[in-house]
Amino acid sequence: MTMKKLLSVCLMLSIAAASMAQNMPKGIFFGEKQLTSSNAKDIFGDGHASYDAKKHTLVLQEGCQYRLGKGFVTINTGSPLLIILKGNANISASIISVDPIVLQSEGEHTLNINSNISGSTLKCPAITVEHSASLYLLSRNSQKGHAALDCAGDVTVNGGSLRLEVTTADYAAVMKQLVLNGSVIQRPKGGKVAEDGIYCMGDGMPAKIIRIVPE
Repeated sequence: MTMKKLLSVCLMLSIAAASMAQNMPKGIFFGEKQLTSSNAKDIFGDGHASYDAKKHTLVLQEGCQYRLGKGFVTINTGSPLLIILKGNANISASIISVDPIVLQSEGEHTLNINSNISGSTLKCPAITVEHSASLYLLSRNSQKGHAALDCAGDVTVNGGSLRLEVTTADYAAVMKQLVLNGSVIQRPKGGKVAEDGIYCMGDGMPAKIIRIVPE
């Protein structure tokens, strides 16, 4: 890729992120609930989630269960969000982030994110799964055109694992590039790595992870 094309791609990603940011409120929202300094130490009032604004770090404890139903979690702080797992956690909501996300784990823990609304389960500019963290994304949308993972930039699995599952014969993920130094886990039967991406299964129908690589 020439430097001119690379700069053009970076500019397009920046414009897309800026456009998304303009349409989202500043800060982190769980539905209509805004994460503030007053609730940051115990976001949901059950001791399972906390946030350090100075370090842009969300900490999820063992047993964290958050269910928003048909709402969205939105992230727009202007800095990458670090999520640290101190146990298995589950978020039942679609997440839209303007900021890149890094997922780490203290031990072998999994963050489950599942959605059953119209929209991608996780939409972000870039995501990195590190250490022994596992990220499991389940898309239960009834409409096509949405993905379990919708990433404008690179998806990096660096020692952790990423699992994608969809319930429609649609894309499991859309990304610019997959950097794989860990494992990508698919549903039994049909999951395979191919030269032009990764294929998994959605209710018996092939759903394709496609890498969008500029020419």
